[in-house]
Amino acid sequence: MNAVVVTFALLVFAFLWRLITSFNWVQRCLHCCGPVALLFQWYTLLFVGLGYLLVRTFYDIVAFEYIKYDMLSLNNVIEEKDFIPDLSEEERESLRITPWLRIFSLAAPVAGMLAAIVVVEHVSAMVAASMRRNKMAGNRLPWKMSTQMNMVLLVIAMPLVFILMAMRAEIRIWAVMTGSAWLPYHDMPSPPKTWEVVKTLEMSTYTSDLEMGNFFQYITIFAFGRLCVFYLQDAPSEYRYALKLAGLQGVYLYVIFGAIRSIGNLAVAVLGTSKEYSYLSAVLRDKALTQIGPIFSVATLLCVYNMFVLGKMSDIRAHLGSANLKFQATRFLVLVAQIQLQVLMGLCVGSKLYQAAQKLPPKYEHIVESWHLSTYRAQLMHAALLNFECLFVVLFNRCVWRASADYGDEPSKETKAREPRSDIAVADCSKPPLRERLLPFAV
Repeated sequence: MNAVVVTFALLVFAFLWRLITSFNWVQRCLHCCGPVALLFQWYTLLFVGLGYLLVRTFYDIVAFEYIKYDMLSLNNVIEEKDFIPDLSEEERESLRITPWLRIFSLAAPVAGMLAAIVVVEHVSAMVAASMRRNKMAGNRLPWKMSTQMNMVLLVIAMPLVFILMAMRAEIRIWAVMTGSAWLPYHDMPSPPKTWEVVKTLEMSTYTSDLEMGNFFQYITIFAFGRLCVFYLQDAPSEYRYALKLAGLQGVYLYVIFGAIRSIGNLAVAVLGTSKEYSYLSAVLRDKALTQIGPIFSVATLLCVYNMFVLGKMSDIRAHLGSANLKFQATRFLVLVAQIQLQVLMGLCVGSKLYQAAQKLPPKYEHIVESWHLSTYRAQLMHAALLNFECLFVVLFNRCVWRASADYGDEPSKETKAREPRSDIAVADCSKPPLRERLLPFAV
């Protein structure tokens, strides 16, 4: 199963279905079915699809990694990799999974599933509370979420996609480091693929999985920007227009360059699997993406700062309370997703930091001798850490995003009719007319 393609298709379907069901006449048709209308809402279909993918992925991990390949045992046969032809001792060492990393990486999917359960419970509680408020307000479309609630649900759901993609990435890096990716070919007298090709395919899928998680993150950050604009509905139109175009430049810059970077990395991963296009993949990676990297790092920091400034605005705090506290977990995941792997790769054997450590005086030689973090171990650690970090994020969100709070439900037509017109200016009779107040300044 190509999890990247399936997840992307699911996200596109959920986005399009949300646009279609945003029309009241569509919702009226769905609500004719009574409570069954809940099953046809975009958030239900999205979470059912993601839930199936998560359960299927966790089953694959338990059935193959835990049981079939006996990765829970420190003496499994696969990791010896004697059946892989022309495997050098240096590569064999770089692929070795240390005992503590094995335990840590095998515990990560369990943490990811716990986080997924918390997310599903959190969203269910928020939807149920919103439905009750809609019914109390006389809204005949109780299962329809307002635009603001749709954005909030995206923020709460973001870790779920990260968990799914981190689990899939772990499966790919395990297949390379244990050598199980070569099992279908080791009995063939003349395998159709070499170990290098098999390894490249698996690592390309590893990159694609993580980039899919990043892509959904960009959607969530864009939703945050829209949420801020919606919460400023009472502000003058010129201020809303200025905020939409200028005040969210940090958020938009991060989303634009993030999308370009993800598409570029996906193209490199796909092109790198073919000998015919491997040169084009190298040029795209070394020439284009290396130039985007520093810009994207600045855009990430600018986006985090932009989110912090927006969260302090009184209109946003009036709807969200402590807005910066609520988006703290999202900011944390934004920084972790972009910086963590770079830091781990910078600590690998052969990196510039490692080469600098080799030049230390002889009394510090033990530091270099105990330095055994390879590129593969760093990538496995990154995927495993994402599961634990997502667990922290969803627990934090569960505490600060109260399910019973009103983040902007859709008012009924009767409620709108009873509300006073906010766009009608009320005259201040205590002050003279504007013309008389300006007369002293007339020439």
